[in-house]
Order: sequence, then C-alpha cells, then structure tokens
Amino acid sequence: MRVACVSAHGSPFAAPGAGSAGGMSVFLRSMMQALTDAGVWMDVYAASDGPCPGSFEQEPPRVTHVAAEDAPGFADDLLAAVDETGVDYALVHSHYWTSAEPGLRLAERLGVPHVFTGHTIAVIKERAGGAPEPEPRKYAEADAIRRSDAVVTFTEAESASLCDLFGLAPDRTHAVPMGVDTTLFGPQPRAEARAALGIGGDERVVLSVGRIEPFKGTDVLVRAIALLDTSQDVRLLVVGGREGEPGTEWLRETARASEVSGLLDWRAAVPQRELPSYYAAADVCAVPSLHETFGLVALEAMACGIPVAASDTGGLRELVRHGESGLLCKPGDAAALAEAFDAMLGDPLLAQRMGEAGAAQARRFTWDASAARLAEVYEQVVSARLNG
Repeated sequence: MRVACVSAHGSPFAAPGAGSAGGMSVFLRSMMQALTDAGVWMDVYAASDGPCPGSFEQEPPRVTHVAAEDAPGFADDLLAAVDETGVDYALVHSHYWTSAEPGLRLAERLGVPHVFTGHTIAVIKERAGGAPEPEPRKYAEADAIRRSDAVVTFTEAESASLCDLFGLAPDRTHAVPMGVDTTLFGPQPRAEARAALGIGGDERVVLSVGRIEPFKGTDVLVRAIALLDTSQDVRLLVVGGREGEPGTEWLRETARASEVSGLLDWRAAVPQRELPSYYAAADVCAVPSLHETFGLVALEAMACGIPVAASDTGGLRELVRHGESGLLCKPGDAAALAEAFDAMLGDPLLAQRMGEAGAAQARRFTWDASAARLAEVYEQVVSARLNG
C-alpha cells in the first residue's frame, strides 16, 4: 500500500518545542518510519517554516517539503508535487486542521479515501479553557470529520468526544496510541546526566519539556514552583522555545512576577535525541497542560523512569496511573500541582517506585505496535471504499 501523508503544519524534522512544532513532529517522523518498516510505502508532503536538519531520499518514507505562502498555495503546490511523482496512492492521510482541505482535495483528485487526524481539536481546546480559536479552524475540522472516510485519534476518550461533538459514527473513528522509542528513551544514571548539563547533584529538579504557552500550563507550573519550599535547592528546568520567541520572554516575565526568577533554568528546544539526558537529570517531570490529546512528554519521561505530575485531563488521564506512575492534578490548579511536587520531591522512595512503574508501563507503547494498528485502519478504509 502507498500512502500520501499531508502535513501543512510543519515538517517531521522540526525540533519539538521550537516554534509551533511539538508532538506532531515526533509522531510523523516516528510513525512514518515504523509504517515503512511494516511494509506501508509512505510519502510525506510537509510544509517547513525553516531549515530542516534531514530528509529521506529515494526510499520510503520520503519527505517532500512543499513551499507555499498560504493554505491555498500549499494545496496547489501539493497537487503539483504529487502529479510530478506519478505514484498511485491508495490513501491520503492528513494531519492537523491546516492539512485537511489540501488533503481532501488531493484525495478527491486521486479518487482514493481520506483519513484525518486533528492532533488537537479547537472545540475541545476551548472547552478545556483555552483561548477562543479561529472560526475557519473550527469549520475546517468539522468539515474534515464529516467528509473523511475515517478519523484517527490517539485515545478512546478522544474518539468518544468526537462522536459526541460532531455526531461521528463510532465505526468511522479509530484510536491509535502514540509510541515511544525505548532504545532512545530509557533509564540512565542521574549523576552523569546532571554533570553533562551543569546541574548540581543535590538539587531538586522539576522538568518541563515542550512549547511555552498558557495552554500548556507554563504559568501554572511557575506558580506551583513559587509555592514550594525554595530553601531546598529547587530548580525549574524548562526545555522548549527559542530565543526571541514571545513565549520565552513571557516565561521570564511570569517567573519574575512570581519571584522565582532565580529558580528558572530555561534552555532552548533540543533535538529529540538529546532529550533523554534532560529527563534523566530530573526528579519529576511536569505536564500541566489544560488538555492533552495524548501526552507524549509524559510517556517519554515514564520510559526514562521519571515520575510524572500531570493534569487530570485528556490522554494524560489514560496514560498516567495516579499514585502508581505519577500524580494527576486538576488542570490549572497551581496548589494541587505544588502538592504533587512536594510528595515526590520529599519522598525519594515514592518517586523511585513511580519511576519504575512508569518505565514498565511505557514499554507497552511501541511505535511498531502503533504502526501495525494504523496499517490495519488503512486496510479497512481502502477495503471499505473498494467494496462500498
């Protein structure tokens, strides 16, 4: 089977946490390679907002960066790029709302099924307390869900939400969890990681990885740190963003307002291969988002044997086992998050037990298993179209 994957939101090679790149970039890169290993020919057509550190060449998965200044331009250039390849695709899979219309146009041009993955859905974000989303986005998501042959989500809860919100028939949505590369993300000596990162051995380190923005709960995290006993050498290590981005200065201003500037250690987003050292250096990983469709950062931390303090919402609720691999808190509640930090930072044996439980749980989430599940969905969708 040959599949055209459409990502107008960004490249699989973008560094997570920089600009608008996040778990979707990791998903695209990891899932596309795993699908290829499973025998599904993948061609990825992606937008790029800057230099990309790598690309696949002639063998699948192949990545073509489609240069366009706006969404209509991307769609036109996408069609031209696909025409140039001359490949007969069996299916088109579009990722994120900006890819929906280009992907649907391509699928209609080719006369093949279209699969849509929203990654985040505007209505769900708004209900979780996020800022109002643009109406064109909400229209595009609803239209894609209505017109697509199938919708792929990351959790059963997300699938149920889409059925409730959009009247989607249950047999048209399929939950395919993300995975984690356990050959990259795994327990490693904390002392070595801290020495490499310039962190003291006796410090208590709370780690945050990803984009710096209100919906990710960055301000809630800073306020929670301010509630801790700061005499115990607490360090808030934030990995994400780039110098000059609005979120970076907002983080600094938030830390100043909460009088914890001296505890903040901000570091720019790094390639995924460098993240395991940051997880290893941490005592606890914080994922205080107002909502997460899955929670890839939590899974990566768990794979590294690090306990997680996360919001009790979305995919995090299914991923983090409260009291076993981490602690779940009410989204937006800085006091509850601070209590979770106190519990794990103040009881190293508890943190160790949670870290070990998380590592064991994470081993069940492999990209190969996720790819096998997604390949099954593709087969079902193509078969349904042929027999329909």
